[in-house]
Amino acid sequence: MEYRNPIYTIDGRINCEINHPEYGWIPFTADANDVEEHGRNLFKAISDNGGIKEYVPPDNLGDVVRAQRDYLLSSSDWSQLPDVPEALKAKWAIYRQALRDIPLQEGFPDKVKWLYRDWE
Repeated sequence: MEYRNPIYTIDGRINCEINHPEYGWIPFTADANDVEEHGRNLFKAISDNGGIKEYVPPDNLGDVVRAQRDYLLSSSDWSQLPDVPEALKAKWAIYRQALRDIPLQEGFPDKVKWLYRDWE
């Protein structure tokens, strides 16, 4: 599997992008303990290859929350493609807007209310 931009997460997993045969470059988190074999295999391949950037914690909590929000947004970009059914696209659009609004929440960044998807 082709990958790029590997970086360790704070919990030892590896965030990267993989070249998906249908969607092109998409975000992926490889985990040594993934329930899916391809996740474990990718983690091992990246680890064995080296060149992984070390996790560097952000200077403030706002950056951490925004980074998580940005990751969730980018990993859901596919949901707005033209071939996605309108009903599903609408549900994802609400979720994505809630992610964009996180910095506007009262109490941000110390208290963040995440919207969870319940349609999958």
